[in-house]
Amino acid sequence: MSHPIFKNLPLSEIPVNIRCLLLCGVFAACCWTLADMLLVGFVPQTAAYPLLATLDSVMAGDVDLAALMLGGSPQRLLWGVLPATFSIIFYFAAACAVYRLLYPSRLARICFALLACGVTLSPLSHAGFYFLGRSVQALVADPGADKSLFIALYNDFYRVLIIHWATSIGLSACGYLLLLFAIARGQSTLPRALACLTPVPAGIVIAATCSLFPASTVAAMIGGATFNLAQLVFYLAALYTTGFRQAA
Repeated sequence: MSHPIFKNLPLSEIPVNIRCLLLCGVFAACCWTLADMLLVGFVPQTAAYPLLATLDSVMAGDVDLAALMLGGSPQRLLWGVLPATFSIIFYFAAACAVYRLLYPSRLARICFALLACGVTLSPLSHAGFYFLGRSVQALVADPGADKSLFIALYNDFYRVLIIHWATSIGLSACGYLLLLFAIARGQSTLPRALACLTPVPAGIVIAATCSLFPASTVAAMIGGATFNLAQLVFYLAALYTTGFRQAA
């Protein structure tokens, strides 16, 4: 008996369509993982910038984040943005794949809406790290210069970044939690065991593992790309599962 999502489609077309959308998710996750590693894949060297310690009371956020963004050259930070912003449409296609893998329901529609909204906000939140990095680089470039303008710019960029980043991650995480719930309850075409490979639990495992190696550059790069690596794990697993089921 065919799944109700697919009842109006020829059976031969269903797996191909779903796998194409899941492949979009794999491609987007690869692009965003690379971008994250280039943009924030550093171990912060706060002690190397004593100026930041003197400005801690007037700078928004933690100075460790400011020190983190000093780890990359302007060219590296730029290339940490481009692969992500120009591949975002593929994450939207992946959200469509998630919707089609779920049984038709209000939960499926809410899940898709949350993921789509999170995707919509993510390019600005990601690019915000570039502007934050360039502003703090300008701040420390000339120790004798007046810092008030650079601090004001940094603080403005920080607020824009945090608002959009927290909202984007929050919406996406809520969407993926609904996906986890749906898979675990058998409300999708995926096996229930795949719930443990959805992005939230996968991301927790990746982040926890990387936190054990705070001085490792490799761990910093992987940890900086936690959420997108977690999505890569899920879309690869879902792609494998749908291909396996078709072959069976």
